[in-house]
Amino acid sequence: MRIHHFFPRTKNIGDHFVQRGIEAMVRRIRPDASIELFDVNNRGLDRSEYGLTLQTIERANAEADAIIVGGSNLYEGNYRWHWGIHLEPEALEKLRVPLLLLGIGSGSAFRAPLHSPSEKATNEIKLLNQHAQLSGARDVITLDWLHQLGIAKAQLSGDPATFIFNAPLQTRSAGRVLLVMPPRRFWRSIHQFWKVRRHGRTMFKALVSLARSLMAAGEEVVVACNDPLDLPLARSLFSGMDIICPQTPEDYFDLVAKSSALISGRLHTAVAALSLGVPFVLMNVDQRTEGFIKTYGLESWSITPASSSFEPALRELVTKLLSDRRATDWTEFIRLRDETNARASLAVGQALS
Repeated sequence: MRIHHFFPRTKNIGDHFVQRGIEAMVRRIRPDASIELFDVNNRGLDRSEYGLTLQTIERANAEADAIIVGGSNLYEGNYRWHWGIHLEPEALEKLRVPLLLLGIGSGSAFRAPLHSPSEKATNEIKLLNQHAQLSGARDVITLDWLHQLGIAKAQLSGDPATFIFNAPLQTRSAGRVLLVMPPRRFWRSIHQFWKVRRHGRTMFKALVSLARSLMAAGEEVVVACNDPLDLPLARSLFSGMDIICPQTPEDYFDLVAKSSALISGRLHTAVAALSLGVPFVLMNVDQRTEGFIKTYGLESWSITPASSSFEPALRELVTKLLSDRRATDWTEFIRLRDETNARASLAVGQALS
């Protein structure tokens, strides 16, 4: 089986976690599958050829057995932001192979409601789903959003980065603590200047203070960045600490797997940790994180940077994370992960049969 997978091939390593998850699920279903990767929009590696165009669809008709579109925050499209899938609508009429939309999510700005899609984006999202053999939503918030658009066929597939490993719960409570820095846009933003100044910087400062306190208490702390663009800010804020920006998803997975716990300002590192069975605390910063939290019941292990009590609340939650008081919660989260993945795997298998 030959599959053409369209996803955002950006420098943000989290986008590649999603690609690895989709590939892992497909190969479990069809071990003989060959997967060719394409850019879904102009934010990726190829700035000249990207998206579902007449050319790429005709190529898939000639070379592939299916097209998969899967990636983070592709259901967007407001007045400031093009929606995430570059589409030539007329090209869909030429489609002759199954189209699977897998683990696609909606998005928002920092501590803001969901994007309100433009008329063009709304029409194209509906059209794309009409032609899809499978419409898999990343989280329950996106699923509700699609249903409100009238896309009844949409079903919950979960975040594809949970598909990568499906590892059992890691039970060790001692060892390296991995702190994943939030994106730099939560430190400085033109469009959300005051909100970022008030709440984003509070979050960063609390994380720096927490990291220094953990180190003073004898914990080994490693600071990780998901995007090389975040490195200068990380080096400035977390000076004197071990800072790393893994070059490949495999390097990052190894880093997470060898950590006892994760404090994450990035959604997809937390998702990969759930796949690896590594407990974490997640900064709940937008509708993407909110959707992930609600989908897997993670409310008690997330924290929103919203008040003056944020830092003490964060410290209390991390103290619990590093103790032995976490096993019961995380056993249930792993069970929910596995149930969601099993349903998604069944749907994908049926769509590819």
